[in-house]
Amino acid sequence: MVLRPTVGHQGQALRIPASRRVLLCMGPGGVGKTTVAAAIGLAAAQQGRKVVVVTIDPSRRLAQALGLDPSQAPDSIVEVPIPGGGVLDSLMLDTRTVFDQIVQAYSRDPEAARRMLDNPIYQATAQHLGGALEYAATARVHMLHSEGRYDLIVLDTPPTANALDFIDAPARLQELVDNPAARFLTGGTGRLGLKIMGLGASVLLKTFEAMGGGSFISELGEFLKEFGVVLTEFRRRAGDLAQLLVSPETGALFATAATDFSAREAEGFIDVVVGRKIRVDGIVLNRVLPPLPPLPADAVLRPAVTAAVGEADADSTMNVLGRVYQGVRHQSDRAHRIGTHLRERYPDVPVAVLERRDPPPTGLEDLVEMGTQLLHSEVG
Repeated sequence: MVLRPTVGHQGQALRIPASRRVLLCMGPGGVGKTTVAAAIGLAAAQQGRKVVVVTIDPSRRLAQALGLDPSQAPDSIVEVPIPGGGVLDSLMLDTRTVFDQIVQAYSRDPEAARRMLDNPIYQATAQHLGGALEYAATARVHMLHSEGRYDLIVLDTPPTANALDFIDAPARLQELVDNPAARFLTGGTGRLGLKIMGLGASVLLKTFEAMGGGSFISELGEFLKEFGVVLTEFRRRAGDLAQLLVSPETGALFATAATDFSAREAEGFIDVVVGRKIRVDGIVLNRVLPPLPPLPADAVLRPAVTAAVGEADADSTMNVLGRVYQGVRHQSDRAHRIGTHLRERYPDVPVAVLERRDPPPTGLEDLVEMGTQLLHSEVG
């Protein structure tokens, strides 16, 4: 199926301003958000920008199209040659790698970094800390932005139950670091270790040992002593990213499916993001069925059906055909209604429309075609 605007479902081309250096692709789960992010990145790269697309968990075929291989080094940047010219960089986010990079860069010395990376408590924290994926995504965006290598960083935001968790991550991380308990535990060199060692054979010490063995105490003390430096760096990055999110350098793009539930969920996201002073550059209404005319009159349709299935099955086939066609036409009309509603609700935000494709576009040529349709030919 050729991707093109259809009568009754005309969409608007998106425009990503030249001032944007970070584009957040957001939206409900299962609406093709990752595919849209890849397509936008390819189109922007074709227009001459130096672009990196950061993905979280792409499908296998999409990962192959973007040159991402599970066997390669985690969090490594891959160059993707674009058919017709241009190059796109792609990167699959790896939480542990991002955390390790921060530890290595901001520990007191290489030996302190090694001790931290080898510490079992740190290893568990990096993998299982609540919101770890969101923290890693914010940190990775900040790293890429600080390097200054890219004109545009396109982030496929984490597939969390609430897509706004990414936006809230900087504030949540600051709350974690500023928590009095965290400041106490990491506030002084060896202070916690001395307090714990002073407990002797107390009930608390016995409990710790029962939970983690005799090495648990030393591992915990070492972790808290060294992690204070790293937490301070996380706090700085969180503050910097919070400012970046509301600056003119950052915009948001929302993907949604042509269903009432997905559209309502996207509206909720958009309203909150606008309330947070983040700029919205566009809405993508994805998987839209093309407009369908009414079925031909029975006098026209029945002879064709009879010729195909025979007189005995003609009545039942006509009934099934009518029900299925009306159901599909209802979906098409609903998509048109949702598109009209979004344009009326957000008159200053372009609403792009993409027709439904089976199977979904995951080949590089398909993604380039989608990106060309979505993004305005001029970067302004």
